[in-house]
Amino acid sequence: MSKTPNYDAAIKKILDQLVPGERVCALTGEKWLMTDEEIGWYKKFNVPPHPWSILTRMKHLIGFFEMYQFWYNKHPETGKSFLSATHPLSGLKALPDVEWFSKDFIEIDQEVDLAVSFFEQFAKLEARVPFPATRSIEPPQNSIVMASFGDIDSYFVMACKSKNSLYSSDAVDIEDSAEISAGTKIQNSFHVLQSHRIFNCRFIHGCFDCLNSSFLFDCRNCEDCFGATNARNKKNLWFNEQLTKDEYHHRLSEVDFSCRSKLQEYKNRFDELMKTQAVWPENFNEKCFNTIGEYTTNAVDCSYLFAGIDGPFKNLYHITYAVGNSFDCAYCGGIYSANNVYLSNCATECSKAICVWNCVRCQEIEYCAYCYDCEFCFGCVGLRKKKFCIFNRQYSEVEYWQKLDGLKCAMLERGEYGQFFPAKLFYGYWPDNGLILYLAQKQADLFDPLKFDPEGGGAVGDLSVERSDSQEIPDSIDDVKDEDWVGKPIFDKKFGRRYSLIKPELDFYRRHRLPAPTEHFIKRVYQGLFLEQNSALFEGSVCQKCGQPVIYAKNATYPEKKIYCKSCYLKYLEENN
Repeated sequence: MSKTPNYDAAIKKILDQLVPGERVCALTGEKWLMTDEEIGWYKKFNVPPHPWSILTRMKHLIGFFEMYQFWYNKHPETGKSFLSATHPLSGLKALPDVEWFSKDFIEIDQEVDLAVSFFEQFAKLEARVPFPATRSIEPPQNSIVMASFGDIDSYFVMACKSKNSLYSSDAVDIEDSAEISAGTKIQNSFHVLQSHRIFNCRFIHGCFDCLNSSFLFDCRNCEDCFGATNARNKKNLWFNEQLTKDEYHHRLSEVDFSCRSKLQEYKNRFDELMKTQAVWPENFNEKCFNTIGEYTTNAVDCSYLFAGIDGPFKNLYHITYAVGNSFDCAYCGGIYSANNVYLSNCATECSKAICVWNCVRCQEIEYCAYCYDCEFCFGCVGLRKKKFCIFNRQYSEVEYWQKLDGLKCAMLERGEYGQFFPAKLFYGYWPDNGLILYLAQKQADLFDPLKFDPEGGGAVGDLSVERSDSQEIPDSIDDVKDEDWVGKPIFDKKFGRRYSLIKPELDFYRRHRLPAPTEHFIKRVYQGLFLEQNSALFEGSVCQKCGQPVIYAKNATYPEKKIYCKSCYLKYLEENN
């Protein structure tokens, strides 16, 4: 028996009339083909068809990834400053994690008003309930982090499990490393992306089981190599030239990364190698069957799955970032061991959830944010272990379903139900968000976010302190003195932001003989890491060897890549290794 009979009757009329065919995005005007598969997902989750194209709605949804944001915020009661992902000019509150998790926000509630937009009502509730500052899964130790999985002595890392590391994102089991993205088991390394089991390496992309090497792309089990692409089980390669051991170490003895100008020469040479000799597989998927995706392992019957890690995955449709055993989900970002989740962002161990945002271990919930261990809740914020709540107000089971039926009907009539939260409800600085995964930073205004100065509201500290031009930082790390640069405001003119160098950072550069950076750390992570990886933006092309159709993920740094289909790629590896 239906518990929301009026809504179910109304949505049935809509879904019964749906037929596949060309549609025009209500936001961008772009055309897309609504397929039987897309219609099947609407029917599965009992939601209306979305008025935006799939690409537009995914950009909007992934925009709710804060990606890499660190701001000063103030305690709403004491005024004490602390670091948070919530920007002070967002109009939203935050509390330190320990304090947030010690509270229960059920007392901050409101009545349902069917005559008022749901999102307007949700915005009022969201403004009253604070967000956890860093949302750490495991408490960090002596670290400056966001979404920690147990970081120790690490600084400015996001969603990591690290030790003595800096400026990294989505990396697990990394130690004494910096600028790591989407990697595991990495030690004593710098600037490593989409790689695993790496030791003592610099500037590595898409590699496994490599050590004592620099400037590698798509290499496996390589050691003592400097500049190599698509290599397997190699030693002593020098920009793809095979050297003897003595020749290699003689050339290596002349390498000096400690000067920025010299390091740039090597970077330029490697970029040229990438453009002229590197072969890109149509995707970096492994152990996948009937799957379209990128950076995905152990997936079956999935379409457009980007960064599926540590599966198995089955029947996922347009998903950006998935971890753990997940299945039967559509149009989501950041699902973790989840199933039957629709149009949601960061759903961890959730089941039967629609349009949720950063919820954990919940089931049968809709339009909730930062709820933990809840069931049958709608439009709630910051609840834990609650059931039958709407806008944080507790109801009996009978009252809940009656009110929910009326609310969903009102939302459906206004065209609200089935759409994700408006960008204005985001707690961070929208242009620095997950749009980068879709190479859509320049389209930020399209989604009508809040507009404010990212350095305003005390978000980066005292702006009145005299600052230095980042271009004044010495070329050699040996000339960068702590007393001149540690903790001093530095301005990156090109990025238009202030930053500072911290002592653990300079100590790292000295140990690893690397120059001090002249760019803001957010820019370094975004352009140096995220934009060097393949994006979540898929396009059709043909194999440049055999001409067969392929679907590949675009890359902003290497837009003109030489792409081979999997069979031609494997044959190429066999012939050249």
